Amino acid sequence: MLRKVAICAVLATTMVVAGCGSSGDETSEEDTRAITELVDDLNRATQEKDASAFCLIIQPSAVEETFLDIDRCVRETEPILEAAGDQPQLEIENIEVDGDLAKVTFTGSAGGEANFVKEDGRWFVPLTTEGVEATESITSGEEG
Repeated sequence: MLRKVAICAVLATTMVVAGCGSSGDETSEEDTRAITELVDDLNRATQEKDASAFCLIIQPSAVEETFLDIDRCVRETEPILEAAGDQPQLEIENIEVDGDLAKVTFTGSAGGEANFVKEDGRWFVPLTTEGVEATESITSGEEG
């Protein structure tokens, strides 16, 4: 049950979130390219309801801690992706990087912000917001 809640939180956090705070650091071209590819992978995984692809873009330490292995992540994520239905395509408006944390602002129907984390030199979707700057759901009506 806890794993299902965690996956739902990932979907909610990555699909429709608003964040607070900003960074004065300039984002490198390498980070911009890697985060753009990550968002493209996220769009593909949710559009195709591909649990394997979705689990591969989640922060590896979180997958290990929550699911113990990638196979269990895939088994438990498949029905959640199906139940989530069609998701809007995320279109990047702005990327701000501060060390191993990135805040990405989206335009269009999926407008809002999402946080991403760098682990072992690669960018991932965090499974929880623990250790990531706080975010609040737009659907809750609160803004940061």
